[in-house]
Amino acid sequence: MPTHILNTQLHTIQPKDSHSPRQPHREESGQSLVLFSLFLMIFIGMLAIVVDLGYGTVMQRQMQFAADAAALAGARDLAGGQSEDTAIARMQDILAANKADVQLSSYTVTAGSTTDVWARLSVPTFISGLFGLDEIQVGAHASAAAGQISESDNLMPFVVEEGEWVLGQPVVLWGERNGPGNFGWVRWTGQNPSTPTLQANINDPSRSDTLSIGDLISGDPGVSFNPVQGNLNAWIGEMVTVILYDPAETQGNGSNLTYTVCGFAYFVLTGTYSHGNHSEIYGTFVSYVAFGAAINPGVTTGAQGVALLQ
Repeated sequence: MPTHILNTQLHTIQPKDSHSPRQPHREESGQSLVLFSLFLMIFIGMLAIVVDLGYGTVMQRQMQFAADAAALAGARDLAGGQSEDTAIARMQDILAANKADVQLSSYTVTAGSTTDVWARLSVPTFISGLFGLDEIQVGAHASAAAGQISESDNLMPFVVEEGEWVLGQPVVLWGERNGPGNFGWVRWTGQNPSTPTLQANINDPSRSDTLSIGDLISGDPGVSFNPVQGNLNAWIGEMVTVILYDPAETQGNGSNLTYTVCGFAYFVLTGTYSHGNHSEIYGTFVSYVAFGAAINPGVTTGAQGVALLQ
């Protein structure tokens, strides 16, 4: 018999290749998810820095304002003759009013004229709490002092002996002449002695030089009291700034006489008197404290000011 040979084809099922096109896609998807999660954490962290530290920076500036204000206010009380306890209480009030935490803050008085303030506040975070940072403490420092004003402008053009400065009591100025050939009037840089110039300087103190303690200032001789009495009387009831001088340090005479500035004083004019060669100015030296002035810390004579030291 013929033999029939059956030709059969064997089909084998091959296992799926681990490098088939679908597998890389799934692995890449898993890697993308991990990268996205990492990116999200980084983004949240950066957002926390921007939001929370940004807010902390704003509040730190607020603390600087609080510290400056408290230090100046305390120094002003000291300049006005108030006690250290009063100055400390004032600093506490100013800190609280400007959102500082009074318990965390510190405020001291040294040498009876200098204040030192640290304004502090714990600022709650908005996002950083997710990373365990629930609050940020911010703070700022300021120190201020009270003392004698060492520089001034807007000056009335006459000088007063420093020994006549008595705070809060009525005084009489100019019983006699102030220096050889002079009545105590002064003139500003570049001016020649004349009655119209002196009258203009009395009417408008902003014409004055800016003077500092130790400066020399020229006298204005040849002008008696009568021609300018009406100009002075226009200032009755007003506070003016006058120049203090040491009579032992005057130099020269007549048109060459110079005074050495040793201080300034705030003076409220209450009246004038003139008879012949005798003239008088009535008034009271008053307590007034200028903010931000150039000062000699701790010196309590003459006009007082307060200023930040740092």
